[in-house]
Amino acid sequence: MHKKAEKQKTTAQKTLTTKQFLSLYPNKKTQANYQLALKHYIRITTEQTVSSKNLNTACDRYIEELTAGNRNYYLDCKTYGQKLCETYSPTTANLYLRCVCLWLEECGFPLTKRERQRLTAQLPPPKPKKCEIELKRKTFRIIYDALPKHMGTLLLVLLASGMRLGETLQLRKSDLRWEEERTEISIPAEITKTKTARTTYLTEEASEALLDYLRTRTDSNERIFPFSAESAQYYLRKTAKQLGLNAQSEGRTPAVHWHMTRKWFISRFSLAANKDVAEHIAGHEGYLSISYRRYTKKQILKEYIKAEKKLSILKGRE
Repeated sequence: MHKKAEKQKTTAQKTLTTKQFLSLYPNKKTQANYQLALKHYIRITTEQTVSSKNLNTACDRYIEELTAGNRNYYLDCKTYGQKLCETYSPTTANLYLRCVCLWLEECGFPLTKRERQRLTAQLPPPKPKKCEIELKRKTFRIIYDALPKHMGTLLLVLLASGMRLGETLQLRKSDLRWEEERTEISIPAEITKTKTARTTYLTEEASEALLDYLRTRTDSNERIFPFSAESAQYYLRKTAKQLGLNAQSEGRTPAVHWHMTRKWFISRFSLAANKDVAEHIAGHEGYLSISYRRYTKKQILKEYIKAEKKLSILKGRE
């Protein structure tokens, strides 16, 4: 029997239905992206007409064919990637292929690391937004020095934790665990984009800055950062303008924005430690369901400590 067929039979026991898979992602936009990616995948690989109404049935039928060993899903993904290149932008092609790979993995048919690399290699790289400044430690240090104390502390926390701005502004003091090896933040499910609770950590410099900031607070508000996202946006844009970093080249996205801290976190973390762990800590959908089962909390903290120097902006130089 072909090795791929043996692999398919071995993994078939883990199969989810497509409906169960999509239910893992409560965010409507994310779910819509997965549905489009799967619809195109089934249409291209099976030459069937697929609508939103029969998508689940068509996908489950495809999984049944894989289980029976009648299809090679790596070759199907390869064909899919080639067709995507002909029709969609590099960003969309990469997104759709990634969605299908996650779907296959959740349904019990994972691709090897090498197979993923080969599939990704045939796609053009996603085009970066031209208006963003280059992410450098020196740049973040300059911005930090120019921000008011409460905003500077917020910047350090975001750079160290990989959290979204909206998540961070809803955290309460009771979500912090100071006694751990690294300050631990338990992010409640109800404030996350994915509606899935997760844990992240702080570097020593971010932890020290946050503790100092909280000690200077005289109010009784339980929120760690008791101000709005609008206020945070205002201070960052004002500071960027003062520093001459606010140029915009295309669209309305400013050159400096809070989401850059998540990109910094994932890219810098990945230089020193496991990229899957970086994506998981940052709360990227797909990694929350897959990576969480693969790594223990102790292993995740170990990877975080390995990456800590790369995440720090006040200690060391580029």
